[in-house]
Amino acid sequence: RVMLLLVRLFLLVGGALAMRFEYPYPSEKRYGNAVGRKETLDETIPDGLDLVYISNIWRHGDRAPTSAMVGEKAPEEYWTFGGGGWGELSPIGMRQHFNLGKKLYDRYAANNKFLSETYKAKEIYVHCTDKNRTITSAMSHLAGMYSRPKAKVGRDYPDISEWPKVFIPIPVHTEWAGNDHIGDPATYCPRQDDLWKLVQKTQDYKDANGDYTQQTLQYLRAAIGVDDASITFENVYKIWDNMLIEGIWFPDNVTDWYPYYTDDVNEQVTTINDWGIDLVNGIMNDSVIDGYDLPLEINRIRAGPLINDIMAKARGVLQCRLRDSYGQQNDCKDGDHFYRNLKYHAVSSHDTTISAYLTVLGAKTKVLTRGYPWYSAAVVTEFYIDRRNGGTDQVFRVIYHDNEDSDFRVITPLVDGCDGKDFCPVEVLQNVADKYAPPGGINVLCNQRINA
Repeated sequence: RVMLLLVRLFLLVGGALAMRFEYPYPSEKRYGNAVGRKETLDETIPDGLDLVYISNIWRHGDRAPTSAMVGEKAPEEYWTFGGGGWGELSPIGMRQHFNLGKKLYDRYAANNKFLSETYKAKEIYVHCTDKNRTITSAMSHLAGMYSRPKAKVGRDYPDISEWPKVFIPIPVHTEWAGNDHIGDPATYCPRQDDLWKLVQKTQDYKDANGDYTQQTLQYLRAAIGVDDASITFENVYKIWDNMLIEGIWFPDNVTDWYPYYTDDVNEQVTTINDWGIDLVNGIMNDSVIDGYDLPLEINRIRAGPLINDIMAKARGVLQCRLRDSYGQQNDCKDGDHFYRNLKYHAVSSHDTTISAYLTVLGAKTKVLTRGYPWYSAAVVTEFYIDRRNGGTDQVFRVIYHDNEDSDFRVITPLVDGCDGKDFCPVEVLQNVADKYAPPGGINVLCNQRINA
C-alpha cells in the first residue's frame, strides 16, 4: 500500500509523459532521431573533388551492462555472450559492426574505388580503446569490410580446411586504458574532476539537480530501499543504462523484476540522464565559473586530443597527396610511408567519444535530439582536394551513421563555421583543433589542478 501511494504521488508530481518504455530494438526512442538533412547519401563524389582520406569514429555494438546497478536483478552470471561477463559485446553487436563494415566497403571500395577491394595493410589503421567490446567491434567491422569472396586463399588467409571461410585477420591497435585520451574522453585526468566541481557551481547544474530530479531520485531510493548516497544525479545514468539493456535481453522479466520502473519513471530518468550528458560535455549556458571557461576547458580534455589527432593525420595525408599527385613542394618526405599510403583511419570507441567530437564541432545537439549515440553509430569525416575552381583547395565533409538500420547522412551543414554547406574548408576544422588543443599536451594539462 505504501509503494502504491508512492507511485501515485510520483506520477501526480511528474505528470503523464509521452514516451513509452517499450524496450524497442534498436531503440530510436532511446536515442532520438536527429534533426537536419536526412536524405540518403549519394554514393558518388562530385566531379572535381578528389577523396584522399577518411577518418571514422564509431561506437561499439550492443553489449552487456558494464556493472551491476542498485537493485540489480540480472547479475553478471546472466550475461554469457561474448565470453561472458559485464560489458562484453553481444552477437547482436558483432552483427551491427559487421554490417557497418559492409556499408563502408560498398561506399568506399565497391562503388567509389577509393579503398582497394582487398585488404591492403598500408591503407588502413584502426585505433581501439582497451576494452573487449571495442576490440571485438573493430574485428567484426573489419570482417564486414574485407572477409568476402574477393579474398584469396594463400594470400589473405591460410590454405587449411579448418580456417573460417574467407576470414582475414586484420590488425587492431590499442593504447593502455590509462593513457588513451584520443579514444576515451573519460580517461583518468585529475583536472577533469576539478572542472566537474566547477560545473556543480553553475546554474545549469543546479537546475538539472532541482526538484524534478530530486523527486525522481527519492522515488527510486524508496522503491529500491537504499539511502540517498546510493542514487544521485551523478550516478542515476547507471539505472538508465542497465534498464535499457535488460529490456533488450530480458523483455519478459523486467516488469516483474522492477515493477516500480514504469513508462513515466523511465522518461523521468531519461530526461535527467540527458541533462547530465550535456553538462559532462560542457554544453551549458552558465559557462564561466571562477574565471574558467568551462566548455573550453572541458573539451580541451574530452575532445582536444581526438580532434588534433584527426587533423594531424589528415594534414599529413593531404600534404603527401598534394606532393605525390599534384607536384606541390611541401613537408612530405620520400620516406614518409605512413602518410603517403594511409587512406582510412578509424577509432573504435564509445558513445562518449562521438559525443565529444560532435560537441566541439558545435553539432552535438543538432545531430542528436537527446542522449548519446546508439550502438554502431559512426561519424565519418572525409577529406578532399577540391579542383573545382582550378586549384587544390582542401575541404572536408562529415557524414553520420545513426544505427544499424540507417543510411549515412550529411551533417556538415550543422558544423559551426560551415555555413550550411556540404563541403567545408579544412581550415574550419583546423581552427577547432587549434582552439581545443591541450596547452602543453594532455598529460601536462591533466596534472594542472584547479582549486574548485
